[in-house]
Amino acid sequence: MPVRAAVTLGLILAFAPPAAAEPPRMVQSSPVARSAMDGSRQEIWVRFDHPVDHNTSRLLVLQGGSLVRALHPRLDASPDTLYALAGSLAPGEYLLRWEARSRRTGEMAEGSLPFTVR
Repeated sequence: MPVRAAVTLGLILAFAPPAAAEPPRMVQSSPVARSAMDGSRQEIWVRFDHPVDHNTSRLLVLQGGSLVRALHPRLDASPDTLYALAGSLAPGEYLLRWEARSRRTGEMAEGSLPFTVR
């Protein structure tokens, strides 16, 4: 009987519909949307609900619709977090644009959040 149960379970799994491919979902960030940052060494990070591919994900800092800085996520960051140092951004209003590819499903997610440097 255990062999029959194993075969039945195998057939069920083989013909079951695949799990829905879900893109990563942002759960936390720094800066927080519409917040102000101080200092000359701004740390930028975006945390997701599951691991992301650091090599194919991007963090972009825009100002007035123009690219100010393309940040390279650190490969040694937590698997669910894109982390980069923005360096010294001049005071003003910015938009952080992120693109993150799920390591589980390969699905891409994107988003943006406005922030200010004082």
